[in-house]
Amino acid sequence: MAKRKVKRELPLTRKQISRRQREERQRRLILLLAGAVFLLVLGILGFGYYEMKFLKPASPVAVVNGVPLRTDEYQKMVIFQRFTLDQYRRNLERQLSQLDTEDERAAAIASLFQQELARLEVERAQIPSQVLEIMIEDELIRQGAQEQGIAVTEEEIDRAIEESYGYEREPLTPAVTATEPITPSPPSITEEEFEQLYQQNLAALAKVGISEGFYRDIVRRGLLRSKMREVIGRDVPTSEEQVRVRRIVLEMKEEAEAVRERLEAGEDLATLAQELSLDEATKENGGDVGWTAFDERDISFSAMAFQLEVGEISQVVETARGYEILKLEEKDEDRELDTTTLERRKNTAFSRWLNGLKAEATIENYWSEEKVPPDTSV
Repeated sequence: MAKRKVKRELPLTRKQISRRQREERQRRLILLLAGAVFLLVLGILGFGYYEMKFLKPASPVAVVNGVPLRTDEYQKMVIFQRFTLDQYRRNLERQLSQLDTEDERAAAIASLFQQELARLEVERAQIPSQVLEIMIEDELIRQGAQEQGIAVTEEEIDRAIEESYGYEREPLTPAVTATEPITPSPPSITEEEFEQLYQQNLAALAKVGISEGFYRDIVRRGLLRSKMREVIGRDVPTSEEQVRVRRIVLEMKEEAEAVRERLEAGEDLATLAQELSLDEATKENGGDVGWTAFDERDISFSAMAFQLEVGEISQVVETARGYEILKLEEKDEDRELDTTTLERRKNTAFSRWLNGLKAEATIENYWSEEKVPPDTSV
């Protein structure tokens, strides 16, 4: 059997060895560069996704008349609102846990606390959408204030923060009579106590990513809103037509119709109100509601009351309280408004002004669920 010849490889020359080593280095370099490029692209894509999902530092959540509302500021505002509400909720829960529900009065208070806690739960779920609406309003108010040259100073922010803690840097001094000097009351807390509480609050806010600067900006927005409300409120009339009426409130329409027949027959409404009315606020004084301006929140009552003539008894009218019968006692075409009603009128005027700004504004909404920050406190 013939032997198979084995082919022997010739030894590489120095030049060939050098070339192979150079080719190997080039191949490794190419692989290394390709890997680096892959990791770089992966990192950019990963950070881009993370930024889009969580940080979103400058992408707008909305644009108001060309002014972008940054998403990261929106997220901080959501976090701040959650933080504030959660503090209030924990305070309620702490007080609730200390109530003796075996006691009837304490049980009634506990029921109110539980109702408030349930309301807070609903309100908390609405924070993401409410914050966006507030930020849009704040920007419209800022633009409106800027047009009128109205701004908030750092000093005003300092004062507002101090007063929110119960500290008054310079308490108001009551008037002093010649015969009886009065010592001014001290502030609720001292400056040292205020500083301690303030720093504690700032530390708690810092844990959830809220800086002092951002907190002060929130205070600034609130003060600017209040200033504009006062400016708009200056044009609100301080007097208007008012009426003074008596009423009887009953549960059933048939019962009210029967009582009205008794009034038509000549019985006294004040006497029947004391005897039959379900309205505890007015029952004892013969159903006397007192002087009242037109109230859009109680439209059924106001619409009926303001169309009556003095001394006239109304038809039965259904309101949120039940079935009512009214009697107009007096009417004044131009009576000074009480403080509560005047404040309500100012609030209404401000709301109309703000709604007018919204109607005329160009608002681009870019909000989405993905822009809401993760809720780490629940």
